[in-house]
This record gives sequence, C-alpha cells and structure tokens, in this order.
Amino acid sequence: MISDTPIPTPEDIEVFKKALDENRYDFCKLAYLLFPFGQKGHALEHFRPYSWQLEEWRKLSLHLSSPKTRYRAYRLCISSGNGAAKTAWGAMTYLMLMYTQRLRGRITANTQPQMNSIVWPEYDLWFRHARFSEFFFEKFGTSIKAKNAKLAETWRLDAVTWNEQSPASISGLHNKGGAIIYIFEEAPGIPSVIWDYAEGAFTETGTIKLFLAFGNSDDPESQFEQNMDSPLWKSRRIDTRELKHIDPQQIKDWLLKAGGDEDDDDFRVRVRGLPRKTAKDSIIKLESVVAALERRKKFKVDSVKMLPCILMCDPAWKGDDDTTIWYKQGNYAKMLDKYKLRDLQADHQHTFNRLCHWERELQVDAVHIDQGEGTGIMTLANNAQKTGWELIAFSNTPTDAMDFKDSEYGNIRAQMYYQGNEWLIAGGVLDAENEKWIDDIKKQLCWTKGTRHKTHGKKMAEPKLDIKTRVGKSPDVADGFVLGFARDIQERKWENESNQQAGLYTGQTSIKMPKHDSPYVEEDHDDLYN
Repeated sequence: MISDTPIPTPEDIEVFKKALDENRYDFCKLAYLLFPFGQKGHALEHFRPYSWQLEEWRKLSLHLSSPKTRYRAYRLCISSGNGAAKTAWGAMTYLMLMYTQRLRGRITANTQPQMNSIVWPEYDLWFRHARFSEFFFEKFGTSIKAKNAKLAETWRLDAVTWNEQSPASISGLHNKGGAIIYIFEEAPGIPSVIWDYAEGAFTETGTIKLFLAFGNSDDPESQFEQNMDSPLWKSRRIDTRELKHIDPQQIKDWLLKAGGDEDDDDFRVRVRGLPRKTAKDSIIKLESVVAALERRKKFKVDSVKMLPCILMCDPAWKGDDDTTIWYKQGNYAKMLDKYKLRDLQADHQHTFNRLCHWERELQVDAVHIDQGEGTGIMTLANNAQKTGWELIAFSNTPTDAMDFKDSEYGNIRAQMYYQGNEWLIAGGVLDAENEKWIDDIKKQLCWTKGTRHKTHGKKMAEPKLDIKTRVGKSPDVADGFVLGFARDIQERKWENESNQQAGLYTGQTSIKMPKHDSPYVEEDHDDLYN
C-alpha cells in the first residue's frame, strides 16, 4: 500500500508513478490512488466519492481510454441544487488529469469574489489532500505548475478572470500533444461570448480536450442552460433530494418556504437542478407571456377595431439578427413578420414595402421604427411623404412625463419594457402570424433584465448589446414588441376613422382595402425571406 507521508521515499514515488501510468484512464481507480479516502487519521477518513461522481468518472474513463474518442472534445455541463459537491468533483478530476497528462488548464467563475472565496479555496484543499502533490507540483497564488521548470509553462492550471469587453483574454489555450481543460464554475453567469472564445482552443488535433462547466442554473437563457440541451454537450441534472449526504430537513424547510410548490423558482434552483422559469431580474416574466398568448385563443380582434393602431419595426443590424414587425391595437399585439438581414439596401427597401403593406391592410395610425438601423427605412418613408412614421432611439429620454426628473425611467428603453410588462399583466393579448414564432416570443420577451441607474436611481433596462453578449442572440422579437409603448397614441387618423364609418372594416384580423397597387414586391424578395 502506498503511504501518505509528507516526505516520500524514492521507492514510494516509483511505485506511485507506476500505478498512475497503469490507471491513467481509469478515473474511478485514480480517485482512490490520489486521495486517501478512508485512511485513518486523515481528513478524508470518513469520506468516499459520491455515486454520481463515480458515474461521471466512468463516462470520462470510457471516452479517454478509447483511441477512437480520446482526442474528441469532451464537453460536460452539470447543474444541481445546493450541496451536490460539483466543485469538489471538478477539483479532483483536474488533479487526476494533472498527475497523468501533460495538462494545461484554466479555471474561471462568474465573479472574482466567487473565484477567490469559494472555488479556489476548494481547489487548494484538494491539492493538499492529493498524495505527493508537493513532490510533483508547485502552487503560486492562483497557479499550480509542474515542479520541473522546463515543463512548467505547458503543465499548469491557472485561475483567470474574464472580461466581456475583451473576450480574447480567455482564449489562446493550446498544448499540442498534451491535454487542455477549461473549467467554468458558477457557469450560468458567464456570458455567451466567453464560451465562444474558449471553444477556439478545441481546434488542435492529437490533443486531449476537456470543457467542464458547473452551476446552479439560475438563468434559463444563459449559455450554460443552452448547452444543457445541446447535442454537442453531455449534461447532468442533479436533484439533491436523491443525494444521501443532503439533510432532508433542509429540503423540507425550502419546500415549506416555497409554499409547498416544487415548481417554485427558488426550489427549482436550490434543490432540483432546474433553471428558473424566468431569470430572477427579468422585467417581463414567463408566466405573463404565456398567459397573454393563451388569451389569443378566445380573443375577438374586432373588439379593438375603433382604437388607435401602431405598427412597430425593429430592423436587423447584423447578419445573424432578425428584422421583426409587430402591430398593437388596444390590448392586442401581433407579430406580423420575422426575417434575416441579407443585403442592407435591399433589406431596407423590402422592410419599407412590408411596412407600407401592413399600414394599408391594418389602417395604421403610427409607425415606430428602431433608430439603430431604421434611418434608411425612414428616408424612404420621408421620400414617400409618409405621416405618423417615427424613429425611436432606445437611449432617448422617456416620454411618460413632461420633465425627466418626474419620470420613473432612465431612458425610453426602460419605459417601453416596464410599460410592456404592465400591459401584459393587465390582460394584454399576444399573437403571431406564424405559429413557429411563438417559442421566440416566449423566450425573448423575458430576456431583458431590469436595473437601477447608479446615479439617479431610475429604472433601467438591459441594453441590446449586453443581452446579445450574455445570451448569444439579439432580442429582436422583444424590441419589436416594446416599440408599441414608445408613445401613447390617443386618436385615430381621420382617414382611418372615415374608412371604418364607411364600413370597410371586416371584423377580421385585417382590413379589406379598396383595390390598389401593393407596395410589397413579392417577386423581388420571395426567395430571400421565405
């Protein structure tokens, strides 16, 4: 039996090295080889690996032991309730790899305080538990390196911080012929752009590549949660009620606090390893969106026909974004169009044509267009002498009060999102021209988080670019919807009132218009947008 002496003999080291080499891909054996579980007098005397930890080590062992899969990237996300020992599993796994491979790795967490006070102390603890660790490695603050100076730069683990403004700081991890590992702790809070840059290290051939991510899944739209359902990732959810080492009384206390509701957001995160139904700080909650969509099934559109009608457009500003068009009339809002940006000039003309089409079909009283990429469309509208069309800059002063000091909101973006939320709660109805868009409506309306301005304390809404960095997608569907709350339209245009009095309204979702040339040029854009 290998001793656990602070100063090993040469014989101890040789026996230990041989055992490591023989079991280098068997992590269930390596766990007992490296860590003195059950050893009398040791801190681990009364500890053993948990069942779920052994199961995950078996899977990793199968992956690395086969030459066919060894050099394929091994990506694993684990979400759990509190107390499942995910960080401990990550620390032990990293150390087993460090002892058996020329490993270069980086570990990060959602925030620096989490890294300093929770994660790194746990890694330091398991480093001290590992047999002969100080013989093979040296620890320098937030780095662990091979003691052999010639290998120290390519055989090491570093605790690093990320910066979403400079995401390249996380990239550049290469170790040809050896092994690399990224470990993301508290991973649900790490934005999408950081995950993307980390993936850049997985292009090397002949290198063992691992990406491990752990967390309590707080945000349903986080990149972590998206990876939980991705075919590229292996994933595991751990319900802590199934773990023998968790105090059942604490589970009962949390369930009591949740009012006995196992689907309560806090209980889902703390115990079940599931994400919240809506992110904690989201302005619009999923329950409100689902209820608004459900109301469309019995809603009669002709009940709002006499009310002012607003057409809203959020034009795509990059190739992977969507242009979205909505309309809102009273307590009814419907998404009419959704398509990708292909060619900027053609897209502006196409979008203008679509807006003209819907303006006539629905007898629209106002058209609100996001100023970000809407100036080209507005130029076309001005040339056509359109009235009631307006560019809305999301950073502009709110319109809910005559004076900014009297407003609740820091800018019009915040006003639109918070008033959109109030509209939904008050009984608003959501609908879509295409049933395939419903999932996007459910997701995107809940993405934007609310904050308070640091100086004047007014309500703020998360900017579009921040959402895209965090989630990996632009909230085009949601931004299109909230444009309906940029300005209150009190009256119908005279010509629209005249048309209704003349009996042109059919009582359906669209207006039967007199025969006219449609500005929507199908032949030019049919292939591009369908």
